Amino acid sequence: MTEELPKFERLPILPKKEEQHKEIWQPSWNCFCCQDTGQIQAHLVRLIIPDYNPNRDRIPVCQGCNKFDNYHLKEYGVLDTRFDLYLCKKLDAISRADWKQVTQKQFEMFKQRVNQASSDIAQSHSLTRKNRTSNDDREVAQRKAEIEAITPEQWEAMNKTYLVGSNKDE
Repeated sequence: MTEELPKFERLPILPKKEEQHKEIWQPSWNCFCCQDTGQIQAHLVRLIIPDYNPNRDRIPVCQGCNKFDNYHLKEYGVLDTRFDLYLCKKLDAISRADWKQVTQKQFEMFKQRVNQASSDIAQSHSLTRKNRTSNDDREVAQRKAEIEAITPEQWEAMNKTYLVGSNKDE
């Protein structure tokens, strides 16, 4: 029975954009008022219409980018066209400021996580007293004993050899 039904191709609202490497902090849309859908974002509409219900009220159309095909929908009275260009630009600016603030917070949290991770890695690789194994302690004690066993004459000979020059020059 379902074989008799026609098959349609998809009709996406937004055209497929080329895959490009963008900054992770850069949105994929140009208009912050409607995010390139033509329909003003509900949280922005509530700044103008506090009791707005997207399931029951008319669709507020963005006049800032003209992405909404409202030619046929105007006939049926489902669009709210009271949001003029000036108001849409104001909502766009508010949304851009919010976006900037949110991404700044995300970036700060990201930096904190990276700093904490690098600190944790550095601490795990350091041989501080609490992180040493018994083998590390033996090696440190052995080197310390070797250095303490060096006589003043040996220190002077090493000083001449390594810091001043070789003994052959004398």
